[in-house]
Amino acid sequence: MNRYSRRHVLRLGGLSAAGVLLGSCGKQSGVEESKNVTAVGVVPDAEGLANVEVSDVVLLRTAASLEFNAIETYDAALGLGVLTGAFAPAGEIAKRLRDDHLGHADAINELVAKLGGTPFTCGNPRINEVYLGPALALITDVANENPALDVVVLAHALENLAAQTYQGVVTLLSEKSLRRAAMGIAQDEARHAAVLAQSLNPGVLGVLPSVDDTTGKPKAAAVPGAFGPLTPISVTVGPKNADGTRNSLILETPSLNSLIYDDVSCA
Repeated sequence: MNRYSRRHVLRLGGLSAAGVLLGSCGKQSGVEESKNVTAVGVVPDAEGLANVEVSDVVLLRTAASLEFNAIETYDAALGLGVLTGAFAPAGEIAKRLRDDHLGHADAINELVAKLGGTPFTCGNPRINEVYLGPALALITDVANENPALDVVVLAHALENLAAQTYQGVVTLLSEKSLRRAAMGIAQDEARHAAVLAQSLNPGVLGVLPSVDDTTGKPKAAAVPGAFGPLTPISVTVGPKNADGTRNSLILETPSLNSLIYDDVSCA
């Protein structure tokens, strides 16, 4: 498997600019270096980056973090107490899917341990900060008229995000057994998304892609238009703004700045 050094990746972008700077700003003769102020042309010592690799362990720990993102989101959704009445069936689905994610997390972390890595047992901090935290804040806004519906919309997007993540990870894992395990879980995530799609857009018409006549936006479909698209996922949740629109968040699969490297912990 190709292993990519984070230091190597980050150095590429600044290498050319640094060369130009150093070539034009040599140390001036007769200028004494100050201990307090950096003299013109004197480059201060750069702080080194940790030389980490995107290994099988890193990829699996990242997958585990997504499982805990889902677990924590379902727990938060159930804790709101809004999945009642017409949305009571969605509450039962949420409990079942959360339990599935607990099983997935255990299975992934078992593989991590077998490879000599440290299991990761909390949500991906970057995903929480950029996506899930803002989404839950919008959903729980007192002005939001339908938090129950928004909870299901967020869950559907999160399941699709998990399926996409595994699809991306499987091409990078070096061992056949790891790829098989990843795709097995990816199938479960896709099934979860299909079940939630039916709860949002039930019946035969909700199986294939369709467009909402009122909003002009695609409806949730149990069978997507293309198998396994690795595209950003748009989620519209929360109360209406002054102009009548609602906030949309764009979810994307983990990238270099959100992978769970060996030095990342839940502490």
